Amino acid sequence: MTLLEIVKKCDSAPYTPLNDYYTFTAHEGTPLGYLTSLVVKELKKETDTVEVDDDKKSVTILANLDTCQKRSDAFEKLGDKWRAQKLFDVLEGWRNEKYAIYNPTGTVYFLMERAVTALFGVVTYGVHIVGFVPGKTAKDARIWVPKRALTKPTWPGYLDNTVAGGVGYPASLWETAVKECGEEAGLEPSYVEPRLASTGVVSYLYRATDDLSDELSVIQPEVEYVMDLEMDEDTIPAPADGEVESFDLLSVERVLELIEEGKFKPNTALITIDFLIRRGVIGVEQPGYVDILCHSHRKLPFPLLK
Repeated sequence: MTLLEIVKKCDSAPYTPLNDYYTFTAHEGTPLGYLTSLVVKELKKETDTVEVDDDKKSVTILANLDTCQKRSDAFEKLGDKWRAQKLFDVLEGWRNEKYAIYNPTGTVYFLMERAVTALFGVVTYGVHIVGFVPGKTAKDARIWVPKRALTKPTWPGYLDNTVAGGVGYPASLWETAVKECGEEAGLEPSYVEPRLASTGVVSYLYRATDDLSDELSVIQPEVEYVMDLEMDEDTIPAPADGEVESFDLLSVERVLELIEEGKFKPNTALITIDFLIRRGVIGVEQPGYVDILCHSHRKLPFPLLK
């Protein structure tokens, strides 16, 4: 596959109007996410939490849920019920971790269980770190690439970024990054903190399938904060929490080959491509260069963390 094709596998939701989806909206009408008909069918039973309008194809949080706490409690109750009823497979990945959904001012509108967010198509946030050993030139750098454990419920055996994790509430981006370095790669905060550099964000709308009868047709808007971790020759990351099978230190050339072979998880392929663009390994001569950049920095139509 070409690099553009790889990036499009991550930013895979159509750019045309999503007429087959309902819009999930705040009580005053601000769009928050996209909903499939499968999810809306269940939401029609939740009349104490939302109002469904089939004509407008909207699902609106009730106005009497007028505080962040009330909204959070309502969706916690809803999520617990759906999980107990085993309505959706995605809820088997329950994390007991809250994600924040923001209003247009960038403040928290309510909190939602991480496993539930995919069903509501709301924006989620992660931190992705590329650990690399520099060389004489950018093309001589080597990247630490982990292989996901075969026991992982999603993308088992695929290649990943050196460290990655979702940003749960109320953890900060930096706190999450340092914590994940310890949990996933066995790297101490005293090593990570002086070497870790925030370098930007990528954003995209992911859809695993266009088969609307499939639960996986949910739209997932994601913002990933990208960080670089410049490492020395002697420091070797090691699997620490069972999520990684192994780490390999690979040349940039080999990493590109593996990306093109489809060995990387889609969003980590996109983030690695972003790293190689920023480091000057991939340049303007790359076919589809502008489209690659556009698909990795998609403007999301929902309120974001500011």
